[in-house]
Amino acid sequence: MSGPRSLSVDQPLERDCAVAPEDVVEALSAVLSSEAFSAAPRSQAFLAYVVTEHVAGREERLVEHAVARHALGRAEYDPRLDSAVRVRAGRVRAALQRYYDAEGAGATVRFSLPPGRYAPKIVRRDPGRTAPPAHDDVVVEVVRVGSTGSAGRISTTVCAAIADRLARFPGLAVVGPSTAATTGAAGTSRPPGARLLLEITVTAGEEDARLEASLVEASSGEISWRTAERLAIADLDDSGLDARWAAAVAGQVGDSTGVILRRALGRGERTGSVVHAARLAYANHLMQGTDKSVRSAAYALDRALAPGAGAELLAMRGAIHIAEVDQGMAPTGHERALRSAERLARAALAIDPASAPAYVVLGGTACQRRQWDLAHRHATRAADLAPWNPTVLMSAGTVMAVAGDWQGGVETLREGFRLNPLHPGLAHSVSALACLIRGDDAGALAEASLVHVPGQLCGPLYRALALAALGYRDQAWTEMAHVLEIDPGFLDDPTAYFAGRARFAPCELETLLAHLTPFRAGSPG
Repeated sequence: MSGPRSLSVDQPLERDCAVAPEDVVEALSAVLSSEAFSAAPRSQAFLAYVVTEHVAGREERLVEHAVARHALGRAEYDPRLDSAVRVRAGRVRAALQRYYDAEGAGATVRFSLPPGRYAPKIVRRDPGRTAPPAHDDVVVEVVRVGSTGSAGRISTTVCAAIADRLARFPGLAVVGPSTAATTGAAGTSRPPGARLLLEITVTAGEEDARLEASLVEASSGEISWRTAERLAIADLDDSGLDARWAAAVAGQVGDSTGVILRRALGRGERTGSVVHAARLAYANHLMQGTDKSVRSAAYALDRALAPGAGAELLAMRGAIHIAEVDQGMAPTGHERALRSAERLARAALAIDPASAPAYVVLGGTACQRRQWDLAHRHATRAADLAPWNPTVLMSAGTVMAVAGDWQGGVETLREGFRLNPLHPGLAHSVSALACLIRGDDAGALAEASLVHVPGQLCGPLYRALALAALGYRDQAWTEMAHVLEIDPGFLDDPTAYFAGRARFAPCELETLLAHLTPFRAGSPG
């Protein structure tokens, strides 16, 4: 997928050309004998194995079980129960970053482990040139702030994990991790255009550590966002950091409805890049969900979709076609809009076969056609491809739920909210409906209370049903009055409304419709 790129401070130009085997061996020997690796024999073995297999042309064999056996000496290994390889990969990434930050700063042949892979990337860098960030990208520098001792070790690991995850989000160029003595004092070698610093501060005690992340304006030092958590030292291994904190920081910052794009929208930023403008319009649609936001996103994406557009924009425009259909505003007609969405998703997959947003679009088109099993397969594929992306998880979870897998869909939605609690409340409507069909009316009311989208039934409708079931008849009719303002004929055939939008087992639909009994007697007033 085009878009996300990871840079390092003072980055020379990387060339993905073939590197002579003798140069690879020389570079590998220097890395393995370095201070960053010399005291870590398992990391040495890991890196030596994956690099030599790559050079020998056996990259396809670099799967988790093979690495466990040949690099870590684990003949019996079940990746479902054991995370040793993933943990070691994280440590190798962190050690490589330490090496290239210090004694290996001048290295021209460099190794990296792309997130989610065990096949290394080997590049040659030309120290005499620099690679500017793409005009469309927002450049974010990840900065380790003033941590030493055990706090320094934790800080190094978590910063590497955050940088790896953040670089996966389209529209961001990630710099670092770099090191600063104090807040706001990142290295003066920052690349041109690095406007934001993501500063990570770790303070370690005997039993626990406080981890803090702040998004700071590079020019003014103004803090746009901050989060902190205290974790037990015993939990701070690589896998724990990645699952409990680093993934959530990256999700909240880099997501399509995350801090960076919210900040830009809140400030009314204008940009000469039509691609960045399209990303902003799409983010605004995800947060607003209104007819106006759909039209604005469609216009901005159509402007950005010049020949050669990447998978990201193609999938976004496909998603907007589905939104147009869902809200009854497809200018070319229902089926034609769905065909356009499907065509765009296929074009995105031709560019990037692992495009999770494209699979979400295919799931959405299948849902609109009531092809429930196909919709579920596409949504599950999307969630499997991008378990780090909150917006993908929200969208995939929604499709899974309305395709009839209410439990799996809600679990996927919850993971999305864990990674980005800032995600807009509209996604709570699916969780509210899931609560209603299993008779959890208090839970449905709690979820529906977070849904406020002008012109859409789901928020007031689910609140009305939950309130009525809980015995709050007057408040329920107040909400139902809002429903009838939007759709005066709703109570004439509610079965058609629900059955036309989601797949229900007979007992689930019966439970849902039973919530309407108090409204059949007419308004209490």
